[in-house]
Amino acid sequence: MTQDQLKAIAAEHGTPVFIVDHEFIRQNYLSFKEHLPKVQAYYAVKANPAPEIVHTLYKVGASFDVASMPEFMLVYENIKHLPAKEQQDFIWDKIIYANTIKPIETLKALDRYKPLVTYDNIEELKKIQQHAPHSGLVLRLKVPNTGSMVELSSKFGCPPGEAVDLIDEAFKVGLDVEGLSFHVGSQCTNFENYIQALNLSANIMKESKDRGHEIKILDIGGGFPAAYDKNVKPIKTLARKLNAEINRLFPKEIQILAEPGRYIVATAAVAVSKIVGKAVRDEKTCYYINDGVYHTYSGVIFDHCKYPLKSFREGPTQICSVFGPTCDALDTISLAEELPDLEIGELLYSENIGAYSAASSTFFNGFPPAKVVHVNV
Repeated sequence: MTQDQLKAIAAEHGTPVFIVDHEFIRQNYLSFKEHLPKVQAYYAVKANPAPEIVHTLYKVGASFDVASMPEFMLVYENIKHLPAKEQQDFIWDKIIYANTIKPIETLKALDRYKPLVTYDNIEELKKIQQHAPHSGLVLRLKVPNTGSMVELSSKFGCPPGEAVDLIDEAFKVGLDVEGLSFHVGSQCTNFENYIQALNLSANIMKESKDRGHEIKILDIGGGFPAAYDKNVKPIKTLARKLNAEINRLFPKEIQILAEPGRYIVATAAVAVSKIVGKAVRDEKTCYYINDGVYHTYSGVIFDHCKYPLKSFREGPTQICSVFGPTCDALDTISLAEELPDLEIGELLYSENIGAYSAASSTFFNGFPPAKVVHVNV
């Protein structure tokens, strides 16, 4: 969107405002499919769970990775009108519950839908066997997360040396392990993580087959890097490596899944805020805006991500600090932002802020989240 379009939306809806462009969502999804044609893309709903985004992706044929019962129901809203068999076919083929740890109440609720669910330890396997025995299972592996912006391997994934035993154990108690999964860490720019994970998966599948259990699905997780800046390698570079390794290591009939979230929505949103205060502290100009880390900029804290702020005014810049509106000093967006000399009431904006931002926005200190505006729906 142009600066004039952003200012017009801010004038109409007020600030702070979080603008989601659905044309970018469709383009990003189609780009993923173009570069990885053998991979079924399951949108990771947690990246941005707006119902409008889920519906747009449903309409273009996406599948979905959910990690809670509310996320499951967000997707289910789009299929509840279908006949029972079509509903079940969609759930079997297009939803994976990719949180390896699930409350018993969730398992009981999921069992009637018979989805794919992940696990990575013996205690979770016992829970699934008791409370959701109609589920298909996917075993999540612990793989290298070196260099990824958000590391996940310390919390999820079974050690590769234990994998085949956990597959064996599932079949012994009457469950069906349909797949393996892994996650190389969010915003993965070290593509070697994928190569190592694919080789680990191929070895485990071979050993499992030798024990009489053929794995039909490989879920290569998320981590596909969003184009936050020009230093991020394009997806076509990663896709060439993935396609070559998949063709080399796995049989043609294997079903390949992936869980892109950030890649789909990060570049699809812009946040516009207003300067509500200005001060000079330690000889540095400080701007206070009506959005912050408890709101749209939550990714600064939770996602280890930076969102450069831009001004609608041109001119010489200086290093400034930018703070959010709350009374907490943690509410610091940047201590080194380059901005021109601005006045109270002027607007700032941040691009590429669609993932893990509004998703974790709060009402802390009484300040409500930014208004969400969807365009090109």
